[in-house]
Amino acid sequence: MQRSPIVLLVAALFAGMTALLVIGSFVSRSPIPFVVAVPLGATAYFMYYHGSGKLLESLRRRQVRSRQRQHERTRHARGNRDRGGFGAGPRARGDPRTRGEREARFGVGLGGDGSGSGPTGWRSEDPRNRVSATSSEPTTAEARSVLGVDPTADQATIKRAYRDRVKDVHPDRGGDEAEFKRVTAAYDRLRE
Repeated sequence: MQRSPIVLLVAALFAGMTALLVIGSFVSRSPIPFVVAVPLGATAYFMYYHGSGKLLESLRRRQVRSRQRQHERTRHARGNRDRGGFGAGPRARGDPRTRGEREARFGVGLGGDGSGSGPTGWRSEDPRNRVSATSSEPTTAEARSVLGVDPTADQATIKRAYRDRVKDVHPDRGGDEAEFKRVTAAYDRLRE
């Protein structure tokens, strides 16, 4: 709590003048000193509240409560978003998100056999063991050279190299979109 002795002294002087005006109002039986004493007393009270540090403490408590409420709101909203919405639950890492990604990864139809048999059979086989329907995916050696990591690099090193490389080639930062896709494909290949 921060105290200000000068403000407290001025508040005490105002309080003393307020008391004298109230006593003078009763002695003279005139309402005019009392009318002057009311705003003077209010000023003395607020100056004391400020000078004693209680005002600052009250403002800090309000700010902390406001931050806690904001944190609760964002945590609650983030909690709903992390679940996937509509009861979908979290996806496994690397699962395709859209129909186009599923078709590109598993074949023409959703069944993976080219028949378009629907979504029931699209997970029947581990996608990492399948040969890509498109030739755009790099080999492991090509992916390592794109990211600039050696064959003994662990997942943390690969991730760090990917993030550093993306900073240079991301289209939002003035990079080339094709190169960005190439780096992302390389990272996806090494992540599997």
